[in-house]
Amino acid sequence: MTDKREQFKQALDGHHQWPCPYVYKFIVPAGNLDQFKELFPKEELKLRQSKTGKYTSITMISTMYSSDHVMEIYEKAAQVPGLMSL
Repeated sequence: MTDKREQFKQALDGHHQWPCPYVYKFIVPAGNLDQFKELFPKEELKLRQSKTGKYTSITMISTMYSSDHVMEIYEKAAQVPGLMSL
């Protein structure tokens, strides 16, 4: 595990008691929104389009059971080209 990944895991474990709701925020190019939705078909997504229509911001709240589970979601989301995690 890389140092950065380990630090993130420790920060998650230090700030959360599992299981708990976890808020994810992403920005995706509008053309890749469907790909994101396909990766997370059961999740409730709050979407907001940018003023120019080029990007969509996504808020996703999920019950997570561990810091490893949180990191798995980020890794899965990273498959979407151009995705930014906030």
